[in-house]
Amino acid sequence: RGLVAGVQMVKAGSETPDADLAWNIVRICIEKGVLFFAPVGFGGATLKICPPLCITEAAMLEGVSVIDEAIGQAIAEEKK
Repeated sequence: RGLVAGVQMVKAGSETPDADLAWNIVRICIEKGVLFFAPVGFGGATLKICPPLCITEAAMLEGVSVIDEAIGQAIAEEKK
């Protein structure tokens, strides 16, 4: 029981799971101090987000900000 969400990463312009992108996002989040499970789901490309039920609004906003930055950074790294 608790809060659980999933965000599936797919290759640009398709519905094909992008496990490499998901793993890179997880790595970046961990480097920035936000812990994550390994990617799950079809193709191993879904970010599993499950904060504690007692999370504060400030902590939630910080976590979402880190995830947003990590997604942007991972996509930029893919384009290099």
